[in-house]
Amino acid sequence: MPDRYFYPGILASDDLKLLHETVRNVLQVESGEGAARDPEAVARIVLRLYRTGLTEHDKLLQLAGLMVDRQALVGGPVF
Repeated sequence: MPDRYFYPGILASDDLKLLHETVRNVLQVESGEGAARDPEAVARIVLRLYRTGLTEHDKLLQLAGLMVDRQALVGGPVF
């Protein structure tokens, strides 16, 4: 059993690599309105989704992109 099950708040290097790649990919994709995405907001959304159990890169990327765009439309936090 990996050590991260004993310490759920600690992220392993594989976790950090996945989060980093996802944030970079979300920032590279242009939003529908062409506005620049806030890196800090993207990172917060990706981390929240990851901590809820969404650990597949493609699904995490798609949902984070949708949530960032929604946040830009609504003008406030998504969740």
